[in-house]
Amino acid sequence: MGTESGGEQQPEESSLPDFSAQSSDGLPDFDSSQGPVTLGAPCDRALRRSRTTMLAVIGSAVVVLAVVALVLSQTVFRSVLADPDPTAYQTGERSAKGQSEYVPDPQDPDIAPPPPIFTQAPTTECTVPLNADSPPAEPGKVRGGGLEYTNPPGWGDGWVVSSLPYLTEVGADSRQVEGGWFSVLNLGRVSFPEDEGGYPGLEPAAVAIFQCYATTSGVLSHFGEHPEVTDYRSEVMSVDGTAAWIVQATYHFEDPSVLESSSASVVTSIVVETPNGPSALTGDVAADQPEHAQNLEDIIASLAVVE
Repeated sequence: MGTESGGEQQPEESSLPDFSAQSSDGLPDFDSSQGPVTLGAPCDRALRRSRTTMLAVIGSAVVVLAVVALVLSQTVFRSVLADPDPTAYQTGERSAKGQSEYVPDPQDPDIAPPPPIFTQAPTTECTVPLNADSPPAEPGKVRGGGLEYTNPPGWGDGWVVSSLPYLTEVGADSRQVEGGWFSVLNLGRVSFPEDEGGYPGLEPAAVAIFQCYATTSGVLSHFGEHPEVTDYRSEVMSVDGTAAWIVQATYHFEDPSVLESSSASVVTSIVVETPNGPSALTGDVAADQPEHAQNLEDIIASLAVVE
C-alpha cells in the first residue's frame, strides 16, 4: 500500500451500489421479492356483462326457433292438416278388364276341400241288380259287360264277385297286398233300375258307382268314418276311342296301423258308352304300393271295347 505524498489530501472514492448482497450474478432477485398472486372475485360490472351476453344468446336462439316453426306451420303442417284426403295417393280406377277370376283348383287338396261327390254316404240307393255271368275272356285278360283289360304281371290271383251296385255281367281280378287285403278291379255292364230313373248318363253313373263302391265293398271298414281324401278327379276321358267318364280319388285310412304295408287306396270308377249299353270299371288299388299303383295305370291304358 502507498504512503501520503506532499501532504496532499487524496480524493474520496465515489460510492456505488452494492449488488453483491442481492444476487450472486449481479441481477435483482425477483423471486424472493414477489409471492403467489390470488385473483379476487369478479366485480359487479363483469358479472353484469356476462349475464347480458348469455341472455342475448338465449334470446337469439328463441327467435330462430320461432321463425322455423312459423315456416313449417305455413308449409308442411298446413298442407297435411288442411287436406285430410290427399289426392296424390289415390289409386287408379278398378276394372276387371284383362283380369281373370281366381278359381281354386279342385285337384289340389291343399287349397280346396274335396267336392261333394267324394262323400262317405252315397247319394243314390246303390241298388244291386241280379248278376248275370260275364262272357268268357281270353287268357291273361279280364272281361265284364262290353269291356276287357289285360292283367299286368303280379295279377291273376282271381276274385269272386257276388254283387256290385249298378253292375251286372261282372268279371274281376286281384293282386294281394297283404293277408286278406287285395287290390281289385272289376268290369261289368251298367244297370240302373227304372224306378230310379234308369241310366242317368256318363258322369252321374260314374259318380254313383264310385260312391257305392267306396261305401259298400268293405273298403269303408278300412278307410274309417272320416278318411283324408286326396288326388281326386271327375272328368271326361276316352277309352278305346269311345266316350267315357272317370271319377277317382285316394282314400287314406284314419288308422294307418290297420295294415302293415299300406295305408291308402285309389278308388276308381270309369263308365264307357259301349255299343250294347254302358259298361264300367270300378275297384280299389293300394295307393302307396308303387307296383300296384302302376298296375292300375297299365290296366286303364289296356281297356278295350269288346262287344
